Amino acid sequence: MRLLLLPLLAPAAAFGQVMTDQFIELTVHDTVPLRFGEVVYELRWTDPGDQPYDENADWEKVQRQMAERADRELAKLEKELRGMGHRVERTTDAGDDLSLALYAQPPQPVLRVTAADQEALKPMVAALRGRPGLEGHLASWRFEQPEGAQTAVLQAMFNTAEQRARAIAALAGRKLGKLLAAHEPEAKEAGLFELLHLLEGRDRSADDPVQATLMARQRSMVFRFALMD
Repeated sequence: MRLLLLPLLAPAAAFGQVMTDQFIELTVHDTVPLRFGEVVYELRWTDPGDQPYDENADWEKVQRQMAERADRELAKLEKELRGMGHRVERTTDAGDDLSLALYAQPPQPVLRVTAADQEALKPMVAALRGRPGLEGHLASWRFEQPEGAQTAVLQAMFNTAEQRARAIAALAGRKLGKLLAAHEPEAKEAGLFELLHLLEGRDRSADDPVQATLMARQRSMVFRFALMD
């Protein structure tokens, strides 16, 4: 799977500093490289023709017939997509929805196509574009971190903080002592659950997976070093 955005060893950036007689504190920012784990594309078929109004019609029966037609169309499409080499799952749009509605619609058949990344989906979308009754959208995505990425980024952030702190201490005629503390900033833009939702494509505030990974991979750390005479 291809790596997205910045390489692993890109330099961290140090912004914001506090200096007292006893210590110097720096906030360092960097990004963790992510790669696509998979993307899921959903396809559904709806009857392109309008149903004539009939006040005496059995609308539950009409809906079942429409669902059966959609199921047949998707069955043909599933065979076609498998012939293209795609991983396809036929399911419904019911999912884990626990909501209740006065006029509940029966679950509709859906095809879920799983691919390595968006590029792998483009030929399929191009081939299907414009077909009557067929609708599709990118439903979810999942990102993975390369092994050791977090450790490497934290080490890079520490190195940046130490070098910057040493230079500032020298300008003030002081020597840099040992590391006293290291922690994430107290005011964080997103917590652990928000981060996991971004990685799994469940936070719809970032409908573009690339935008989601930009948000998810940001890291900040505060390093405090002792100052010596």
